[in-house]
Amino acid sequence: MQSTKILFFDGLCNFCNKSVDFVWKHNKSRNIYYSSLQSDFTKVKLPSLGIDKINLRTIYFYDGFRVYQKSHAVFMILRNFDGLFYPSLAKIFFIIPKFISDYIYDIISKNRYDILGKSDSCRVPTLEEKDFFL
Repeated sequence: MQSTKILFFDGLCNFCNKSVDFVWKHNKSRNIYYSSLQSDFTKVKLPSLGIDKINLRTIYFYDGFRVYQKSHAVFMILRNFDGLFYPSLAKIFFIIPKFISDYIYDIISKNRYDILGKSDSCRVPTLEEKDFFL
């Protein structure tokens, strides 16, 4: 593994999977790995990082040092995108008080299955993605 950055997401959530597609597209440096919250890897890794209760409505991002959750996970992921636009946008988003950005995150998270639906099984990575899914 070239990096310890890991995005943990709900593998059954179509909205979450589309978000992973977006991250994959904009993280050309390929320094982010992916793991569904339902995976055996996640069930061991997140508790080892201090997350004892895994919430399927929460995205987690481990940057190699600490775990970010909800809106701050999203902002930290944006910081890893190529170019200037998304990393700059992330810096601006960090100005928003966490209780406000997490409130907006929670509204989207609560309705994520209504937005794009839910799959019966976790995402299967493409051949190109395979080495990055844990």
